[in-house]
Amino acid sequence: MEFILFAVALVIIARSGLGRAMADRIRYGTAGAAGAAGSDRRLEEYAAQVTEELTALRAELTDLAERMDFTGRTLLQLKRSDALPQGSGLERDGGQ
Repeated sequence: MEFILFAVALVIIARSGLGRAMADRIRYGTAGAAGAAGSDRRLEEYAAQVTEELTALRAELTDLAERMDFTGRTLLQLKRSDALPQGSGLERDGGQ
């Protein structure tokens, strides 16, 4: 009876992902030949995607820095030139 339970457990494990990984490791060594080539390709694709996104983020950050610099200079010019005229006393008293 114990042998049957052991055989059933062995079949279940062998058909699972763990069993396939163990079989690949036995066949191909430590990393598995097919798994290593696929992993390298996926890693290169992932690195290319991350590089693209990083480049895009740098461009956006540069754009935002330029906008903030422009806004700061514009506000400083407005402050220095006193662009907003002082209101007359009549307007403060309700126009009377």
